[in-house]
Amino acid sequence: MDFTALEKIQYGVYLIASAFDGQKSAFAANSVMQVCASPVKIAISVSKQNWTYGLIEKAGLFSISAVSQSAPFEFIGKFGFRSGKTFNKFENTEYKTFESGIPAVIQYAAAVFELKITGKIDVGSHTVFIGEVLNMEKLSEETTMTYEYYHKIKGGLTAKNAPTYRNKVES
Repeated sequence: MDFTALEKIQYGVYLIASAFDGQKSAFAANSVMQVCASPVKIAISVSKQNWTYGLIEKAGLFSISAVSQSAPFEFIGKFGFRSGKTFNKFENTEYKTFESGIPAVIQYAAAVFELKITGKIDVGSHTVFIGEVLNMEKLSEETTMTYEYYHKIKGGLTAKNAPTYRNKVES
């Protein structure tokens, strides 16, 4: 089987955040897609190993920040390669807090979304959360970063917990 065929499926670069009981966290994600127009619903795939996963589960709410191409690799790495359990990802990061108490990163974001979970699908190592958009805001005219741009232009890596992670053995 040619696993490089999976590279032809297009993704974006997003920051998913949530908060519960005074704790907040966020992580970099690539598996985000709109699944319904009315009401607007968006699906995300989250590793059960991510600290933010537990916050999303408990809060029933999450945010999505669409990362712009101007974001430096180090900024994305801050959210993709450290655990929010032991590292404050919001320190020295511009963010807003929705009325629900859910944070959303606005630094290097072209748009932000606040969502309430309306469904979820257990797919093994990950859960696909389906959220109804409660609020959304376009922050800039900047082009949002694709996952291909992140890899080819920014020199980005794929985190072990990402749904698109591949071992070299599978390549």
